[in-house]
Amino acid sequence: MKSLTVPTLIVNGDEDWPCLEPGLFLKRTIPTAALVVVPNTGHTINLEEPEAFNAQLDAFFQRVDANAWPTRDPRAMTGNILGR
Repeated sequence: MKSLTVPTLIVNGDEDWPCLEPGLFLKRTIPTAALVVVPNTGHTINLEEPEAFNAQLDAFFQRVDANAWPTRDPRAMTGNILGR
């Protein structure tokens, strides 16, 4: 997964406990991944919070279409909160 270069959006509900750690793992591993965590939502985000879900997807698709989806800044992967 570290070699993936396709734009990736990971969407988790904060009450979907079994999927939170895998979502973080994917975010840490895929250099083009972004993570959205929707509050007070479980596994069926598209049904529980359709407006929030659709808004996130719309923003994602717009950035991808505009060729503006970034690759993660390697400084974000430091163990220090200040990036040193």
